[in-house]
Amino acid sequence: MINTERLLIRPFRESDAEDAFEWRSDPEVNRFMPYPCDENVADVRQRIKEWIADNDKYAIVLKDTDKVIGDISLEWSEKDRVHEIGYNLNRSYWRNGYATEAVRGLIDWAYNELGIHDFTAFYAKDNGASGRVLEKCGFVQEYTGQYSRENGKIVFEALFVRLHID
Repeated sequence: MINTERLLIRPFRESDAEDAFEWRSDPEVNRFMPYPCDENVADVRQRIKEWIADNDKYAIVLKDTDKVIGDISLEWSEKDRVHEIGYNLNRSYWRNGYATEAVRGLIDWAYNELGIHDFTAFYAKDNGASGRVLEKCGFVQEYTGQYSRENGKIVFEALFVRLHID
């Protein structure tokens, strides 16, 4: 578990499905995500089982209320030979600094506990809020490119960013 000032980052539990459905089903939250919205809690519950098995996506939890407000991942990118960070947050909790706090917490933990020095992330050019989160965490632009939804019908122009910690 990772503790920050206001958040706890921990493995998902199946009981988190209702909270996770709130952002996984919201078209505005998922506007720039490479996957479609989930349509029901059962789908989210199945996804959580996969996340638990893979052990690379974690719940972002408000300490004060024990409410799961988002997810954050740290996955090995074979292509880039670096650990990739991704995150998503319930729209009701946007603009409160939670995403930045969660990303910083995950980076600190990965660096101090796992010895990871290099991180990558990407975001849609039209998603300036996500770009500001990563910039505040020290990421710098590496290159531009594209990514698409799983079905390939929607393509996003993207910025790919990197962080190295000495």
